[in-house]
Order: sequence, then structure tokens, then C-alpha cells
Amino acid sequence: MKKVNKLLFSLVMGAALMGGATSCDDFEEINFSPSAAGESYIHPDYALNKSFYEAQMDPDIAERVFVYNWASITRIIGDNTMGVTARYSNEYNDRLYSYTSNWVKYATNAINMADVNPGTSEHEQAFFPNVKQFARIWRVMLIADFADSFGPYALDAAQGVNPTFNSVEDVYVFMLTELKEAAAGINTSVEPTETEAKGDPAFGYNAAKWVKLAHSLRLRYAMRLSEVSTSKIDVKAEFADAASKSLLTSADDFFSFPEAGGWSCYEGVMNRPWNDQCISSTMCNLLTGLGDIPVTSYRPDLAPYIKPMNYIGEQYVNHYPVTTDNPTKQLWMDGIPEHLDPRALKVWCLTNDEKAENFPDQGSQGVKNHAEHAMLDPTDPEKKLVKIDAQFTWNGYPAGTRSAWSTETFKFNDVLGSMYDTTPMLGKQYRDNTARRIWMSPWETYFLLAEGALRGWTNSISAKEAYENGVRANFEYLGLSQYVNQYLASTSYNRVGTSVNFDHTVEPVSFEADYVNGYTKQAGKMTYNYPDASKILYKGGALNDQLTKIITQKYIANVPYGVVEMWNDRRRLGLPFFEIPANEGTLTGSDMEKYIQASEWKNGQKWYHYTQGMRYPTALENADKEQYQNALQLLGAEDNTMMTPLWWAIK
Repeated sequence: MKKVNKLLFSLVMGAALMGGATSCDDFEEINFSPSAAGESYIHPDYALNKSFYEAQMDPDIAERVFVYNWASITRIIGDNTMGVTARYSNEYNDRLYSYTSNWVKYATNAINMADVNPGTSEHEQAFFPNVKQFARIWRVMLIADFADSFGPYALDAAQGVNPTFNSVEDVYVFMLTELKEAAAGINTSVEPTETEAKGDPAFGYNAAKWVKLAHSLRLRYAMRLSEVSTSKIDVKAEFADAASKSLLTSADDFFSFPEAGGWSCYEGVMNRPWNDQCISSTMCNLLTGLGDIPVTSYRPDLAPYIKPMNYIGEQYVNHYPVTTDNPTKQLWMDGIPEHLDPRALKVWCLTNDEKAENFPDQGSQGVKNHAEHAMLDPTDPEKKLVKIDAQFTWNGYPAGTRSAWSTETFKFNDVLGSMYDTTPMLGKQYRDNTARRIWMSPWETYFLLAEGALRGWTNSISAKEAYENGVRANFEYLGLSQYVNQYLASTSYNRVGTSVNFDHTVEPVSFEADYVNGYTKQAGKMTYNYPDASKILYKGGALNDQLTKIITQKYIANVPYGVVEMWNDRRRLGLPFFEIPANEGTLTGSDMEKYIQASEWKNGQKWYHYTQGMRYPTALENADKEQYQNALQLLGAEDNTMMTPLWWAIK
């Protein structure tokens, strides 16, 4: 026990120093004689605070995992060369593996400390048991992100024994059980002291909110198993039971942590100035036309750049790859569509839009705020064939077209090579440390309830009411409530054939669209074809059914912090619509290399067109070959790859 206490002492002191979760008197007492620190001096909330802090990700892991992998995989940002095409980096994957192990260790220490330290006052004797339950809930969230990224996880990790990997199924059974037991074990009448509350930057150790979080998380993890069978837990009953309890549904029910400046774990996860953070083509297609809200209704100054909805842009057949099912492929929008989801310009900022409240000052990224670019002459790359004015235009970065695999496109497309000042960028609020990183939100709770009701898992609220409440919650959060009624009534389709109105399930049909030949500038007409519903990954085979609406709205609302949940929905359901990554050759250097060829897109979407996970780092294989092989066997993988579907995912 003395050996354990000395280890825990070092950990909690680090937590207290970083998180400010204790008083000066506490420090003086413990620092007076560290070697004499006994069980009564070890506060479990110190260790939990340490776990909170480090899991917010310092800039090192945030860039390598959150941006290059998660945000890229989920198409929040344009292709960042890593996640979207399963390009592997042992260094990057090792970050998540090793860091998560520490975060879980600190949370486990908090649980163990609460067991061995009953507290020295009546208040501590009531508060410490609650901390144990909070730590169990938090630890589940950490384990879930690990298992949803890598697969099998060792549930006995951080217990002082050689860990043994458990299947994803067993991990989910453990998580759902933990959440249910932890919520039941919380005494909501216990209030923290002012000093203790500072150790929990998310909820201030508000016990009632921690109970709500546990129940909302039960909805999340039960729904994850919607497409698989398991005899180990009644998923439908688990979901229904959680839905009957208190949930995170109020406007102040955000489980979120502050972002702050300086090289620390509270540095914003997406604020590295050299990262692209440019919008993806996937995101542009989803947001264009959705909701029937004219851009000029909230930005009348943008009227000179507005294009009618039946205009789809300039076509450049020789400068963009054709090898994708993206319905807007080879098109460049030389302006702003008349209707955008009103959240589009709240989250993203147009090139050179200095009047926007979220203008991120692209000049600070090391490039000009705006520069004229061009489509280059294939016979002479030094010659500008067609000049492109990218300011105040709405274009996303096409998935899969980084230079490593689309050499011709990059050689002659100066626009793609200059994303910083040719595509909308993530707004400054996510780049200047003024936002809060959201881990669980009221709108996610509502969208989970909507999907549950649609499946008949619960009748606590109708699918339509929960869906609309989710949209309303997100609009309220972004200060857009004045548009939500008109938005919810809209039956107009976005560029992939989905509308907002919950009762409007008519499938979209092709229409005659206006366009301009980018080379000759001659206006013309063409047929705009929405994605072929018979060839999409979603087994529902529809572009505008109610489940598609729910997941589309959940996806948009979760931008930019809900990356893992967005990825999970894609792997679980194939929603919302993601185009097949474009490429002009073999994806050499990518785990997709043997799965996707240039002609694949013609045959319809398959699970192997999208990144399925993250590789276990080589450090695991080097440290414990037996458990490394056990993990791969449980995963169902022949080798260590980013292309093995998880147990609960589409296969």
C-alpha cells in the first residue's frame, strides 16, 4: 500500500499544480513531508482533475490525432493527407494510444483513492464517494474514444497487472454497466466546496449534471450497437431505461471544457496556425441549400457574390479528378449559393471576408488574405490558363486529392494548392482559444432520442419532436434561433438530396442546372444528378428518409468538436453522405492501397472506401507480442491496418 500511495501522491500533486484543485494549506501540509503522505492525504479529485486536464490534448496530440486523423476522417476539414484516405503514421497513432493510457490511469487512480481514503471530514466522507462515480463516468468516455479508434481494449489496464485485451463487445458491456452503476451511486444532495468545484472545469462537480451525463452517454453507447447482435446485454432495454431518466437536454447542459492560450492541454484542439482547417467538399455539399434561408437575410453585404440555387458553378474537367461519386465534382462555385444552412457562415468564414465576426485573419497563417490563383496550362505549368478569383466563394476541398495521389490535379491546379486563401476556413472562435471543447451536448441527446424513437426503442418522446428539439438546441447555441422555424419547415434539398422538414421524405430527382464552361466562359445547361441512392453505403437506400435527416443534422450540429461521434455514425450507418475519395492512381503509402482503385467509384460505395480505425502503434507489438496478436485477433484483423471494420460497424 505504501508503494501505491507514493505513486498516487506524485500523480495527484501534478494534478493539483496544473488544475488548481486544492488550497495553499493542502499544498503546505503535503509538501511538508511527502514521504509521510498517507491515505488520508490523498484526495481522489486531484487525480480526476489531472485526467480532465490532460485529456483536453496539448497541441502535440491535438494536431496529430484530432486534426490530422479525426477531423480529416470525418470531413470536418478538407483532406489533411492523413485520416481521409487512411494514411498511416505510427508517430501519430502512438500519441492517442499512449496518452489515453495515462488519462485512464489518472481516472482509475481517482477511483482507487476514493476506496482507500474515506476522508477526514464529514463533507469529504460524502464528497469522495461521488468523485469515485464521476471518475467512473469520465473513464468510460476515455475508454470509448480508445475503443472506437483502435478496437479491442484492455479493461484491466492501469490496475498494476499485465493487461489483457478485451473484445469491443465486452468493452461496450463494461461501459454501459459502469455508467448505470455510477449514476445510481451518486448522491445528488452533496455539494462541493468552492475550491473542489474548481477541479471540475466542465460541471464544477455538480452531482445532478453528472447523473444526466451518465444517462445521456448510455444513450450514445447503446445506440452504437444498433446494427449488431449481442446476447450479453439488452441494448434496446438499456436505451429505454436511460431515456426514462434525467438527461442533458437543457441549454446549460454542456459537458465541455474551456480552451485557453499557451502551450498547455487547454490549448484549443484546432488552433495551430499552420493547419489548413479548410472546409471539405463533403461539408459544402451538406450545407448548400439546406433550410431555404437566404444568405442576404443575415449578410446583405454579400449580395454582389450571390448565385441562384439552380446555378452550380464553373466546370473544369481537366483540373479536377473525375474518379469520385461527388455530385459536384469538377465544379468550382464562383460565388456564394443563394441559400446556405445559416450555421455555415457561423462556423466557417469565407475567403477575405473581413466583415465577418468570425474572420480568422488568414494573413496570420503565413499567406496573403487573398491572392488570385489559376488553372495552369498542362503543356506549360508556368502559364496561367484560366485566372480564378477565390474571394467570397463557397468551395470545399475534395476528399482524396492531395498531391501524393492526384499528382496531375495538383500539378496544374493552383487553386487546390492554395487552400488557405481559396476555400472557407474554420472561424476564429475555434482557433483563438475563446470557445469550449464540447464532449457531450443537449442536441446530441435529442438526436439520440430521435433515432431511438424512430427505431421503436422508446416512446418517451416522438422522433419528430426530439429531432426538432435537437436542431433548435444547436441553433440556440449559435445564436440563430430567429431562423429555426423557417429552417425546420424547409423542403428544399441540399446538394446530396436531403431536406430539413422531418415529414418531407420525397426523394430528390435530377434537375436542369445552369453552369459555365470554366475555360471558355460560355454559359450552358446540364443535368444535375444527386447521388445514386442504390449505390450509397447507407443500407436504407435513401437520400431523404427520416434517419438520414437525423444523422445529417446531428453531424452538422457536432461540428467541430464531435469528431469521434461523427465518425462512429458514418461507420455504423453510412450517414451522412460522404463521397468516395478521388484519386488518379494507386494510393501508395495508404492503408487503402489494396482496397480502392481509380475506377472503384463507378461500382457504388463500400465500407472499404472509408477509414475504419487507427493502427495499434508498433510500441505495443514490441512490448507485448502476445497481447498485440490477441488484440488483432479480437479485432478480426489479419494485420495491423486502418481498414478493419469494428465489431459494431458496417462490414
